[in-house]
Amino acid sequence: MRRKTGYAAAILGLALTVTIAAGGCGKKENKYSYRAAGIEALNQGNYDNAVEAFDQAIDSSKGLVGKFDVDVLKYRAEAEYLAGDYSSAADTYGILIKVDKERPEYLNLRSVSRAGAGDLNGAIEDYKKSAELDKEKNAPGRMKALLAAGAAMEKAGTASDAMSLYEEALSNGEESAQLYNRMGLCKMAGEDWDGAAEYFKKGLLTADSSEVPELLFNQAVAEERKGEFKKALDLMQQYVSAHGPDEEAEREITFLKTR
Repeated sequence: MRRKTGYAAAILGLALTVTIAAGGCGKKENKYSYRAAGIEALNQGNYDNAVEAFDQAIDSSKGLVGKFDVDVLKYRAEAEYLAGDYSSAADTYGILIKVDKERPEYLNLRSVSRAGAGDLNGAIEDYKKSAELDKEKNAPGRMKALLAAGAAMEKAGTASDAMSLYEEALSNGEESAQLYNRMGLCKMAGEDWDGAAEYFKKGLLTADSSEVPELLFNQAVAEERKGEFKKALDLMQQYVSAHGPDEEAEREITFLKTR
């Protein structure tokens, strides 16, 4: 019996307003044109070209690090992450932390990048440090950092540690469909089918449950493991009805009809 893990690259879009200067000296025009070229390449999915253009923009700036350079570094980090160069993205966020303060959002983004690079300890360290600094609990990337650090733990075979991280976040007011899905999967890893089903149910009641279609599938699997075949069949049929044909789900439906 398989289950849908819902693992996805944790990618945080940076909402930035970009003003491209017109006029002025050649050098100024050059650095802004490089940044504009980088943004265009980023939007087109040409991430390597985007990184190169952003590097040229920074090289053309040739001065003390200011708002322009910080802006470009944010874009470069995003391009590096989307290119799958997680180590470089983590390094760039490290630079941002040095030149633009240890902001919770930078720590969250570096946590996600470090998790992608396989740096489990670094990902957890950044997430926890961000959580300490983020008194309002609303810094961009907070939930993504939590899920990235936890998913890294799960992949490393330490689901119990990931569960502790998730439970602590839940007690601090964090809540999302993805969080409940991951908690349910941790319970499934420990063959606690009742606990898993309860977390999947809670996930389906969240405001963002539609963003995690695998919740219904995973709840059906948990109910099947509990021996609740009729309930599992109903949930699996709901999953197919809501999300369209799914070969794996159809196999489960065929199996459950025989039970």
